[in-house]
Amino acid sequence: MNLPIVLPVKPPDNDIDVNEGLHPHLPKQPTVITIYGAFKAGKSVLLANMIENDDFFRGRMDKVVLISPTAMNDDTFRHIVEDDDVEIVSDYSDEYLQALLDFQMETPKEDRSRIMLIFDDALQYIKPRGKGSGATHLATKFRHYNIGYLVYVSQYYKALPPMIRGNTGCIVVMKIPNTKTIRDMADELDGFLNGNFMKLYVYTIYDQPYSFMSINLRENPPIVYNRFETPIYQGKWLIEEPPDVDVNNLLRSNDLLITEHPPEKEHLKTKSKKDNMC
Repeated sequence: MNLPIVLPVKPPDNDIDVNEGLHPHLPKQPTVITIYGAFKAGKSVLLANMIENDDFFRGRMDKVVLISPTAMNDDTFRHIVEDDDVEIVSDYSDEYLQALLDFQMETPKEDRSRIMLIFDDALQYIKPRGKGSGATHLATKFRHYNIGYLVYVSQYYKALPPMIRGNTGCIVVMKIPNTKTIRDMADELDGFLNGNFMKLYVYTIYDQPYSFMSINLRENPPIVYNRFETPIYQGKWLIEEPPDVDVNNLLRSNDLLITEHPPEKEHLKTKSKKDNMC
């Protein structure tokens, strides 16, 4: 009598590897990506890279849907506005979302577009509707609609409901607007990081405008990157462990928070098929 060992399900013979050629530091689709950062922390520049930069997700999606009330007036998105493969939705409703999902399901699977769906400033799409928001529930079923990347952008960690946070595969943390949000993140993520969230936050972001750390929660244990460039932690330090810091003192001094407007040039640069994008 054989042991009841669970075996992987063989993919269809015509199955396409949608992650072929993807840089190993980037999250594989399908996944939920959540991005947290204060005003002017660099969130829009990162989104522009995700959409238009060939080294990120450019060319991997048939269509990008950017739900954003400000994108049409944001110079960071000026090339995205001109991109025929990007649909910008300024006035969101759950009815719009349902129509998009219905269209996906009504389209034969072999003809169904692969989508990256982005909720920029996600709080305003979720808070008025609470737990019943379509944007919230989508985090549990987005794969069925051929959504490769589902992205939520927020200034505040707990502004996104547990349903979204619990289904997140990749977290991007930029400079945070207040100490409560930093502590909220530490309380929830320290269990994955052996209590090192604050040290990682200080190492990757302190005194580095527009920097961020990304946490790939799909790996076991999760991998933390300085930006998407250098792996620095996976169950143990992959670099020389940074010195201990007096986090409480830093928080009191606001050195870890956004306190002033950034210089004109963005730290992140985008690269796409378009010349001189930034």
